[in-house]
Amino acid sequence: MIHQSSTCINHITKKIRANIIASCHQSRGGHIASSLSMVEIIYSLFSHQDTDLIDDHNGDKKDRFLLSSCQGALALYAVMNEIGEIDEREFSRFLHRDSSLTMFPSKDLKFSDMTAGSLGHALSLATGMALTHKNKGQVNRKVYVLLGDGELNEGSNWEGIMAAAHFGLSNICLVVNNNGVQIDGTNAEVMNTEPLTDKFASFGWDVFQVDGHNCAQMRDAFTDFIHRSVGKPTVILAETIKGRGVSFTTNNPLWHYRVPTKAECQLAKMELS
Repeated sequence: MIHQSSTCINHITKKIRANIIASCHQSRGGHIASSLSMVEIIYSLFSHQDTDLIDDHNGDKKDRFLLSSCQGALALYAVMNEIGEIDEREFSRFLHRDSSLTMFPSKDLKFSDMTAGSLGHALSLATGMALTHKNKGQVNRKVYVLLGDGELNEGSNWEGIMAAAHFGLSNICLVVNNNGVQIDGTNAEVMNTEPLTDKFASFGWDVFQVDGHNCAQMRDAFTDFIHRSVGKPTVILAETIKGRGVSFTTNNPLWHYRVPTKAECQLAKMELS
């Protein structure tokens, strides 16, 4: 990724978004808006030269990834398709009865370390993983969690936030997909969690705030996390737009879960071309 131009990356992320829309239409299911907001985050993480997140079935991958905000499954699958970890046939079978690509990712997938579905638990699970690595002297093994900002309404997340800081887990990186919108409306209306920067800092976390749609900024934040040793966990507040890239899904809570029509697919394809 480090050698890709911004024009090339922009082309890739538009292609990924178009594939998300098409897959949702074809399978008649999936969470479009959440997935569209996570594209650059997931692509930047998995294409980073210093992360090792794909299990080649030898059991020797170094790092772990947990998609806490499991509504972004289509983004994860579309990115895996783009980087060659899911072939076209497998990707086209999203939500088929015997497909491994289910509505929410399973730990049986080579790029997922948790079976997702119930919000608010991934961070505490990741904290246990990171603590185990630390106790074994393997702090070079990193644990990444992608969590939605609306998901921070779950109190269990704050237990994990407190515990990760208490145990000084410098090998855990939490990315918050901070788009300000959840299923019932804006975060400000439903349950305001701001100011997140101050809250994480007060819990003892190292805080980065970046443009979550800027792959260069995301990559640099991951690089800083990987190569720094500050004795505390890291959170990247990735400022994003829910439904990014398509006019009718942008910041629209109605698109949290909705299948696009053929006409809407054509419009999205035109906007992303």
